[in-house]
Amino acid sequence: MVCKNCKQNFDGNFCNNCGQNSNIGKVDFKYLLEEISNSIFQVNRGILFTIKELFTRPGKSIREYLEGKRKKHFKPLAFVLLASTLYVLTTYLTDMNTYLGDSMFGIAESLSKNTTDASASVKFLNWLANNNAYSTLLFLPIFSLASYLVFKKSKYNYFEHLILNFYITGQQTVIYLIFSLVFFKGYYMPSFPFILGIIFNFWVFNQFFKNNKTIKNMLLILLTYILFHIELIILISIITGVVIFNK
Repeated sequence: MVCKNCKQNFDGNFCNNCGQNSNIGKVDFKYLLEEISNSIFQVNRGILFTIKELFTRPGKSIREYLEGKRKKHFKPLAFVLLASTLYVLTTYLTDMNTYLGDSMFGIAESLSKNTTDASASVKFLNWLANNNAYSTLLFLPIFSLASYLVFKKSKYNYFEHLILNFYITGQQTVIYLIFSLVFFKGYYMPSFPFILGIIFNFWVFNQFFKNNKTIKNMLLILLTYILFHIELIILISIITGVVIFNK
């Protein structure tokens, strides 16, 4: 048997060279359930290795993870949860808002000014703004659905897109965290880390979907963002309709 992590031949349930389990399969719904369980009840190593890989070769590193090279990596869901928790704590201590919170507050304010019957939507958006971790976990499956539909020809399944976006979002949060720690409010352009996070997303997708030309990847990523926002509008409309109907 050949280890998917270190490519060494071995016999048994674990690789004699690196220790990775021999039972490494494709990322699917079963894997996701195990990932959620392990992320909640276990703390694994590899956080610094994962951050380094995502800063130097993100698309290639994530693709290798999906192909089975997982021993050294911090688990994707745990990575998002840890990064989000540290970021929210840091923004609280430095009296700053999260970028997701600012976006949701801005949309909510715009709705309240321009629409007469938007109280349910405004309340929902304000809740999202005040609960960064929950909002992130809510948006990730929606964004992953958009990327899955747009990049469907790449042959990666929905759950593999979810893992891809777990790592991207976790690393984007690390970028926001670094800026919130190093720079105080007012000492840099507030939107710069957010723009940097979007550029990072484009970079990762272009590396990950290596079979496409760069221009094609850029257009598909842009289409992914457009579809994501359409999905959000539909979701908010449904929630608003349900709330109004039940009044």
